[in-house]
Amino acid sequence: MASKYPRAHSPFWWIKYKTPEGDYRCVSSGLRRDNVKETRSADKLVDRYEREESKTATNGDRQHSAFVEWVPGFLESNYNTPETAKTFEAYGWRWHSVAKFLTANQIKYPRQISYDHAWKYLEWRKAGKDGIKAASHNTALQEIKFLSMLMTQAVRRGYAEGNPLLHPGIQKHKPAEKPALTDEEITKIRAELARWPEWMRTSFEIAIYTGCRQGDTNIPLKDVDLEAKTITLEKPKGGAERAFTVPMREELVSLFTRLKAERTNDQTAFDFVGTGSKWEKPSKMWWRFFKQNDELNLPHLTFHCTRVTFVTRGAKQGVPQSKMMKLVNHASEEIHRVYQRLVVADVRDELNAIKFPTAAIPAPQPLSDAPAHLAAPKRGERKSSQTHHSEDDTKAA
Repeated sequence: MASKYPRAHSPFWWIKYKTPEGDYRCVSSGLRRDNVKETRSADKLVDRYEREESKTATNGDRQHSAFVEWVPGFLESNYNTPETAKTFEAYGWRWHSVAKFLTANQIKYPRQISYDHAWKYLEWRKAGKDGIKAASHNTALQEIKFLSMLMTQAVRRGYAEGNPLLHPGIQKHKPAEKPALTDEEITKIRAELARWPEWMRTSFEIAIYTGCRQGDTNIPLKDVDLEAKTITLEKPKGGAERAFTVPMREELVSLFTRLKAERTNDQTAFDFVGTGSKWEKPSKMWWRFFKQNDELNLPHLTFHCTRVTFVTRGAKQGVPQSKMMKLVNHASEEIHRVYQRLVVADVRDELNAIKFPTAAIPAPQPLSDAPAHLAAPKRGERKSSQTHHSEDDTKAA
């Protein structure tokens, strides 16, 4: 049971209590022993610790409430499905980082999490400690939101009374804009890809002509209709309910004709074989291609620039926004506008195409034709006859 006691050379009451993990701790209450009111507050604090001990003792599932006991199973049962495979993979890497933080801070149970841990995690993650590579502000924020999701689940399971991370109040930083590719950059990328695995060349060509995301370029060949010249993306970002079909560019007809001849219809556009290492995944291969490739020397680019390029070039060619949104499967105009990289030169012709009735602009009149009351006086002359008459009238008066 929790209790208060005096400690030598300290003016405050000290509290001894049992943690949810079964350990005993002693902390200063900060309440003075020589003050009656503060002594009563110390008694109330002891009562609060006793209630917490009672909840721990009556919780039959307490031994199963540690994060490591239930989080892996929760992620496995809820997200390891064909429809949510990408989410399951992303959550797996987030849990890897969060688990490192929990271990480094000796946090085993959800009840130990406080609001301060959101800010501690942000600093810890950006600094790259305890064997975790330093991450950006926004990546750290995504992982804090992931931990908040776990805390919500912990509350539902009775492992915590509340979720202090529900609204951490940490603002997202505006990410750097990804540029559209120029013709010269596209040519240079294609030349460099000749030295890299063939699947990367296939992935790039599909992306540049469809605007689809990197993860969607590995299209199942059964979803490619060469007769109708259409491509169907059954599992795009957002899930199967966002499936859509787009027409096929002529440049891709020959590519998919060759792929269908070389592969069976139940295969995808390309195979990626790796050991499962994080750095051997397609997205990381592309990261190395752009960021760590001195031969290419285009570190400001990413694979996602192909999507930006597709949307931007469509806008430059005057493709209506509603049709471009259909081609790239954008759900809102706000998201679609983020991808457009139009500059002043791109809209100059459109500006000049806006017609107005021409106004007749009168030619400026010479000074000799100007009205007398507006004509400038010559040197030595009085300002005006009107002024002269006014002076004569004054003298007569």
